[in-house]
Amino acid sequence: MKTWNIFYQNVSQNGFVIPGDKIILSVSGGMDSMCMLHLFWRLAKKMDIVFLAVNFNHNLRKESVKEAEIVKNLSAEFGIDCLLEEIGVKEYSKKYSLSVETAGRNLRYLTLERISKKYKCNKIATAHNANDNAETVLMRLLRGSGNFAGIPQKRKINRNIVVIRPLLPVKRKFIEEYVRNHKLPFCTDKSNFSDIYTRNKIRLSLMPVFEKINPMAVEHIFALSCIQSRENAYLEEVSAKFLKKCVKKQKNQILLDLKTFLRYNKTIQFRILKNLLPQKKYNSHINLIMRKIVLSDTSVYRLSAVWIFKIKSDKACFIRN
Repeated sequence: MKTWNIFYQNVSQNGFVIPGDKIILSVSGGMDSMCMLHLFWRLAKKMDIVFLAVNFNHNLRKESVKEAEIVKNLSAEFGIDCLLEEIGVKEYSKKYSLSVETAGRNLRYLTLERISKKYKCNKIATAHNANDNAETVLMRLLRGSGNFAGIPQKRKINRNIVVIRPLLPVKRKFIEEYVRNHKLPFCTDKSNFSDIYTRNKIRLSLMPVFEKINPMAVEHIFALSCIQSRENAYLEEVSAKFLKKCVKKQKNQILLDLKTFLRYNKTIQFRILKNLLPQKKYNSHINLIMRKIVLSDTSVYRLSAVWIFKIKSDKACFIRN
C-alpha cells in the first residue's frame, strides 16, 4: 500500500496529473516502469485520464525483444494501448559524438515528443524513483557540479508537453514490494550490476553504506534535492530579472554592463553568466571569466570555436566569430 499511497498523494496533491490529461508512459519493461504502468491503470479508475505505454528497443541488447514482449502483454491484459519503438542509438551516438547513454536518452525524448504531438498528449511520465534521485545527487557531488537539485519531478520540454516523474518520492524497496505483491512481470537489465559505470558504483557500493549509517538516507537526500530545486527556481527567477538590466544582445555579440553587473551578489553574477552561455560545455569557463572581470583583464579568451570573451572599457563582450 505504501507505493500506491505515496504515488497517489504525489500526483493528486501536487497536480502532476489532473482530470483530462493525456499521458504517455515510457515503459522499459524493468521493475520501476512496470510498477508505474500498473499504478496508472489503477489511477485511471479514479481519475478521468487517458494514457498509453511506449517501449523502446535501442538495438543494443538481445533482451530488448523480451522486454518489449512483456510490456506489450501486460498492456494488453489491462486494455492499455502500447507502442513498440525501435531507435538506432549506435548510429545516433556516432553521428553526434555522444556517449551511448546520452544518445539513447536524447533519442527517447525526441521520439516521446513526436508521439505526444501525434496523439495530442500533454504529459510524458518516466519511472525514476527516490534511489535514482539519490544516486544523481551523489554523482553531482562527486563531480563537483554544485547542483544538488537531483532529478526534477516536473520539467517542460516545450510549450505543450511536460515530463513528470510520479515515482520520484518512492524508494526502490517499496517498488520491489509492490511488484512482488501484485505479481507483475519485469525484466532485469544485467548492465545495472556492472561496476564500470559510476552510477552503478554508487548504487552497489556507496548507497548501502549510507543506508547502514542512516536508514533514512534516501529520504533525506530527496528532501535536500527538493529544497535545492525550490531555491534554484527562485534564484533563476531573480537572476533573469537582473540579467535584463545589465545585458544587451546584438546580432553577433552579447554585451554585459560591468558597472551594473558588479553591484549584484556573486550568486546572481554566476547565474547571469551561466544563462548568457547556457550550453553545459561553457560552464567550466565561468570562474575564469569572473576572474578576468574582477582583474579588468582585457586579453581575448576563447570559449569555443564559435565564441570569444573580451573586456572593452566598461563592457564584457561575448563575441560570436
